[in-house]
Amino acid sequence: MQGFHVGLPFLKLSLNPSTQKHNGKAAKTCSVKCAWDEMNDKRKGKDKTIDHSLTKNNIWLTGSSEMDMEQVIQTEIDRINAIRAESGKRKMRCDAVSAIEMIQKPPMEIMQKLTPEEQIRMLKTSDKVLEELLHEWAPGWKTLATVIHFDEMGGKSPHPHKIVMPIGTDKDGCPVLNAKKDFNLSFFTFINRNYPERMRQKGYPVLDCEVFEDMTPEEKATHQEKKKDYGLESYEFKKKKVEEQNATIEQNEGIIGNQKAKISEQEKKLEQQKNENRNLEIQILSKQEVKTLPKPDSTFLGDYYKVPRKDYNNLLATAKQAELILEQQKAAEASVAVKEQALARREAELERKHKLPMKERMELLKLRVLEKSVRWILSQISDGNPLHRWLEKALDGQDLTKTNNERSEHRKLIKEIL
Repeated sequence: MQGFHVGLPFLKLSLNPSTQKHNGKAAKTCSVKCAWDEMNDKRKGKDKTIDHSLTKNNIWLTGSSEMDMEQVIQTEIDRINAIRAESGKRKMRCDAVSAIEMIQKPPMEIMQKLTPEEQIRMLKTSDKVLEELLHEWAPGWKTLATVIHFDEMGGKSPHPHKIVMPIGTDKDGCPVLNAKKDFNLSFFTFINRNYPERMRQKGYPVLDCEVFEDMTPEEKATHQEKKKDYGLESYEFKKKKVEEQNATIEQNEGIIGNQKAKISEQEKKLEQQKNENRNLEIQILSKQEVKTLPKPDSTFLGDYYKVPRKDYNNLLATAKQAELILEQQKAAEASVAVKEQALARREAELERKHKLPMKERMELLKLRVLEKSVRWILSQISDGNPLHRWLEKALDGQDLTKTNNERSEHRKLIKEIL
């Protein structure tokens, strides 16, 4: 198995995420409900790569899909607050980070080379390593649920999700949820330095992660630029990766097209050479046929009765040249055959890797037809028409059924149209 990187994205969760902005930026904290709805077997969310027919293959390592995650976390928070109240300490803030969702993402191309049993064995090992590191970093952290998802990207990219409560203690030894203290740059440095090494000890060639503290100024600048992707939701990140993948496919198809054109040109030249050789074979004798010619009888003047010596030598030379041309032709044919086989294998591999399942292709075809129809309707409606504005929003990808207020606006719009 070749060396590979494992992505370790983490996401802060809260029962009541703060809506306040700090330095003009919104807090990057997700609600426990949204994260749990997408993580459990209901698989609610915006990720379009989820195949619900494959959800039955998901494996729960800790907890279960039936858990009321919000209640589990709230019960733990109530327990902590009760202990703090006995010590005369105030309760924790309602918008505090109450849990962390952690994902382990091995590359899809690596997972596809493993059998289902090998995939499960590797992902369980990965989760065990991460669990050990978490408790080495903060012994009080508590894992509430862990599941391996096998229902994304057509089942080609299984990966574990886990939800952990970052329970620590304050200076007086009272329990507290303080993600700011333990969930920071030092935490990521600890995980990124130790996770690959522990996985290699288990027999998996995981490459070292990039550690911010070890980077040069130029590498840190590049890292900051990449961080723009870190805040993207799962479906947005996958959408971006699919677009990049499609661009790569188009580039590869262009290269294959150029190779096809070159091979086609070589085949034309080869066919032309074959025709010339066939014409030459008609005009000359083969080397073997020349050798079977009767030896000419010598005359008194030194010439030959049946075949003059000069003509005889010319025939031998021509036959040798024809044999050389045939050898060159066979070599060229073999070269073209090898290139055609390599091209066919590459096309088959490209088709196998990137061809969408039939269900998704049909859905994509329907969406394209629908988009074309909506754009035609837009062209028939004036810009001042309210329907024009809402259809444009729909084409931009906005969910027009998102809130009750927007549904109320939809009803007003329908009344205006009617």
